[in-house]
Amino acid sequence: MNISLAQLITWYGTRRRHTVSHRTPADYGLSYEDVTFYSAHEDKIRLSGWVVPAAEPRGVIILCHGHGGSRRGTLMKAVMLNRYHFTTLLFDFRASGCSEGTCRTLGLNETDDVLGAVQFLKGCTGTSHLQIAALGHSMGGAAIIRAAARCTDISAVIAEATYAQLETVMRRRVKLCAGPFASRVFKSCNRLGEQKLGAALSEIAPERDIARISPRPILLIQDNLDIVCPRHDSNRLYAAALQPKERWIVPRAPHTCAYRVAPREYERRVADFLNRAFSGSQPILPPSVDRRTKGSLPALPTVFM
Repeated sequence: MNISLAQLITWYGTRRRHTVSHRTPADYGLSYEDVTFYSAHEDKIRLSGWVVPAAEPRGVIILCHGHGGSRRGTLMKAVMLNRYHFTTLLFDFRASGCSEGTCRTLGLNETDDVLGAVQFLKGCTGTSHLQIAALGHSMGGAAIIRAAARCTDISAVIAEATYAQLETVMRRRVKLCAGPFASRVFKSCNRLGEQKLGAALSEIAPERDIARISPRPILLIQDNLDIVCPRHDSNRLYAAALQPKERWIVPRAPHTCAYRVAPREYERRVADFLNRAFSGSQPILPPSVDRRTKGSLPALPTVFM
């Protein structure tokens, strides 16, 4: 039974999820272009996405969805960023949405998908002159942290609901599925996952990469009701990151739901962070201060931890 359950969990986590978005930026009054480009991974998977140009753009933001999602999960953030004159690239990771590929790799090769997006933007006449930032949630956040550690063309990172180590997330997931048999099932999952991905789960650990992003700024967003990537993961990521770093803890937000729970505050904080990141300025605030949002906010404080 342990082997069968491990096979099911591994299959579900890595299988292709083909989805087609029935909404496009045009539904929100925005022009866009269908684009395809290649992952920077050696397999050269073809990835599918949209470029949403902004008037008088201040920069370009790569938007990255989570595990099991697609670009449609980042569409409203593209609409929001367009109001602040940021061009966006929304794309489907490998084996997701309309992109090619047969196996999702839980953040491993998705890192190379992000690097492929950077190469694409650097090679396009409409975006080659713009600074690049990346915004991702869950697995997408892990992929952009790992990509930014390898690529200085990514000028700033915003990661929401992101795991510190994939192995820890999988242990929690297996415990929910297997109960008292979790230890044996996880060992089987770990072995099967390594065979499938070509790497051990322990190798996919953004907390070991995040320090290399400095001196470029990073904003971590922690959903306070997140049971998939709980506060402990955010603590580890924040502790491992070097300055300049910021963290915003969002009350009453489940996993990846900060924008749904607090859209106005999310918009203010993200736009302010990106404007400062692209201008090179940083807020002057006391270090190691934990300020959770309560009620209405003053002008634009940035939360540090």
